[in-house]
Amino acid sequence: MRLFGFKPADGEAAGDTMPFYWNGEWHLFYLKPPPGAWGYPDRAMGSMGHLVSRDLVDWKVLPNAFAPGEPGQPDCHGIWTGSLIEHERVFHFFYTGFCREPAPRQTICHATSDDLVHWIKDDANPILRPDPARYEVVDWRDPFLYRDDRRGGFAMLIAARLNTGPEFRRGCIAVARSDDLKTWDVSEPPWTPRVTHCMECPELFPLGDYWYLVFSRYSEDAQTIYRVAKSPDGPWQSRRLDSIDGRRFYAAKSASDGARRVTFAWTAVHTHDRADAPWEWGGELCSPRELVPLPDGTLISRLPPEVAASYAASAEVGFTGGYGDWRREGATIAGDAPGTYGHGFLDVQRRELMLDTEIEIAPGTTAAGLLIEPEADLASGYYVSIEPLKGRVAFNLWPQALDPLWETLAFGGSTRAQLDNPLVERLLPTVPEDGRYRVRLLRKGSLFECFVADQVAISYRIYQERDRMFGLFVQEGSARFRDLTIRC
Repeated sequence: MRLFGFKPADGEAAGDTMPFYWNGEWHLFYLKPPPGAWGYPDRAMGSMGHLVSRDLVDWKVLPNAFAPGEPGQPDCHGIWTGSLIEHERVFHFFYTGFCREPAPRQTICHATSDDLVHWIKDDANPILRPDPARYEVVDWRDPFLYRDDRRGGFAMLIAARLNTGPEFRRGCIAVARSDDLKTWDVSEPPWTPRVTHCMECPELFPLGDYWYLVFSRYSEDAQTIYRVAKSPDGPWQSRRLDSIDGRRFYAAKSASDGARRVTFAWTAVHTHDRADAPWEWGGELCSPRELVPLPDGTLISRLPPEVAASYAASAEVGFTGGYGDWRREGATIAGDAPGTYGHGFLDVQRRELMLDTEIEIAPGTTAAGLLIEPEADLASGYYVSIEPLKGRVAFNLWPQALDPLWETLAFGGSTRAQLDNPLVERLLPTVPEDGRYRVRLLRKGSLFECFVADQVAISYRIYQERDRMFGLFVQEGSARFRDLTIRC
């Protein structure tokens, strides 16, 4: 079973991931909402699901690690995000216990295991409550454990909020320290950027020549972002590309096998999987992403080669040209549209698949890329657009939303679906000098991921199904879609 598009069962969902690598195996713990639960508070009453793989391709479902406690216990209304660590042949899982009454509702809890499968909760739970002298008592969650090799002992990052300052800018990361994993001392937050409501699901790791502080934010520009520093204490800096994916690839957490670092996350669904309904917390898991540092500290994201290789080649893809000058050269499709827009449609059967091609874009071309669920007359549809002149890859819906003022004037205050503009923009750290961009687009039902130039990834969900699943386009220039294949 591949990870892409995984959910426990029909009507169920997968949420925040907590990966851990041990003895040749990738263990992926994840939050598992109750079957059929939609909306808060029902969907928050999650258990801890568990998957395992030796190769990042074939994943096996293991029994749930643990579930909410009995009434009155600190985790009686839900198991929330945490992390785990091994110490003296014992695995320690620190997680968020959620209990709606009494306050504080979020506390840090602890469980242990000697095999990563069977877990025993700590009788002392909760082992850590929010410190009201420094922090609000509402948000106190997502503990991340690591060994502090410089100071000795262990450190725990906690998603928290300061108790002073602008209300929607108090998000910070608290730090607690311990010598024995039992007694914890909470200190002042090491970094208070005052830019977001809450810095969820934090993690800290070294990679290459830098340290990375990764966290997710649900306010402002919601997504998983990172900051870089030469020291685990900062100072923390941003980069031109400062996020792992767009806003629907959320709560990414990573693990290392000693040779590389791989991150995992989920993409949200709409309530009851209805296209016109609101987005829900939780959905389906995405493919693993390998994180690679560039010399300046920028993190790029690519599909692990063994995952890409798990999709086998299929038969030649049919193509019907539309506007522009299109020609076929074996498995390569070339399009010319100087000064205009050219497009065509692919004949692809609906199934779980990967579209694989190398797009060679001629110098000066405005854009080229893939159409997704386009209407035959191009009246609407989605597209992934590679734009070399802007140094970016964009995912969007056509027609795009107009400015609200013009919507009111032209359409009388229309509430059309495209007012929810799903644009995802990924800045390319490096524009290939030869103009060639390897593109792998994965699709399973409504979920899709697109990996471009082994640098950036875009994830989203598309519920609409039209006459054709995919198409090609080139805008104001020329492009060759080399060796285009569909793999399953």
